[in-house]
Amino acid sequence: MKIKHIASVSTVALGLTSFTSSAVEIYKDDKNLLTFGGDLSTHFVSGEDASGESYSEIKDGFSRINLNFTSQLSDGWSAIAKTEWKVRLTENDSDLVLSGNDKVAPGDSEETLANRLGYIGVTHDKWGSITMGKQWGSTYMVTGVTDSFMIFGADGLGIYDLGDGGYTGVGRAEKALQYNNTFGNLAFSTQIQAGNQNVDLTGSTAGDGELTLDNSYAVAAAYTFNDILTVGLGYNVASIEIDTDLNSGEYDDTTTAASVTYGTRGGDGLYVAVAGVKTENHQMDNQGGLLEEATGIETMVAYRFDNDFEVIGGLISTTSDESGNDYEKKYAIIGGAYYWSDNFTVYSEIKIDDSTYVNQDMSTFKPKDDVVGVGARFTF
Repeated sequence: MKIKHIASVSTVALGLTSFTSSAVEIYKDDKNLLTFGGDLSTHFVSGEDASGESYSEIKDGFSRINLNFTSQLSDGWSAIAKTEWKVRLTENDSDLVLSGNDKVAPGDSEETLANRLGYIGVTHDKWGSITMGKQWGSTYMVTGVTDSFMIFGADGLGIYDLGDGGYTGVGRAEKALQYNNTFGNLAFSTQIQAGNQNVDLTGSTAGDGELTLDNSYAVAAAYTFNDILTVGLGYNVASIEIDTDLNSGEYDDTTTAASVTYGTRGGDGLYVAVAGVKTENHQMDNQGGLLEEATGIETMVAYRFDNDFEVIGGLISTTSDESGNDYEKKYAIIGGAYYWSDNFTVYSEIKIDDSTYVNQDMSTFKPKDDVVGVGARFTF
């Protein structure tokens, strides 16, 4: 079987998933392979929320389990499939410090097991892959380059809007048909979410009500120079109609993304990533209102030493480009990790907040949202 190629195409198809991912082989014969994998993580966090209330909690991290299937077909084709679920280890599922990658679709946040991914498709060395189902959106190959902090992050680029970014296609895209291929050093992805879809947004950050999705489209590409420097570009547009107590109207929800990375996340030595987006009717302010125009930037720097210690730093920012709206979500992350083994990591991060939030009258205030966290992750 051409397992190595299947893995590489799947990486393009699903975006840059957790850099610590591994899998345990359950079954293998001349044509079929079934593996089981995932991560279990928790962390202790202490800080103040936006209202200034102190808290200390043990929170779920990026806990998930998955099954991966491949089966050799004729003429060089192979069938591929994946199912993945979020695992809720603790009872507390508040949004105080939840990072985007840990979020699921509205209505699933209180479930012990919640759907993260689920797709089926085919792949070929020359012709690429075609997949259908819930999968990482095409533009995630561009925006996901900074989405691997240990606790915080993933707030600047609008990846996980409305839960996990599934309905607009920029995160874990719902009901998506996707084509992926590589041409030398160029990786390419295109995606469509076809047909009307009505979504109950009750309890979401966009307010209580309903969202109607009427198609979305995406295209993205990334080119790697000398196996170490990668430049990515992506574009996603979704036609939405939203009717909640916070937002109402028909919009073209657009995201234009670009990124540059140096090195390999999780590898030895230096990793640097910068990603930015320009969005329309996509990102939201602290009150849950859609921003007509916004700019998002995320940076990440990590250096892993030969002794398996790693230092991590970065900056997360979303700024409203609307006249008269001074909203800005902005914070720095400083942390470190020790890769005790290939399967077990301990880590700590500090979030230093410098955001500017808006009141209903558009006056501004500074939230007190500094947080300290320590945790551990077991990867299998």
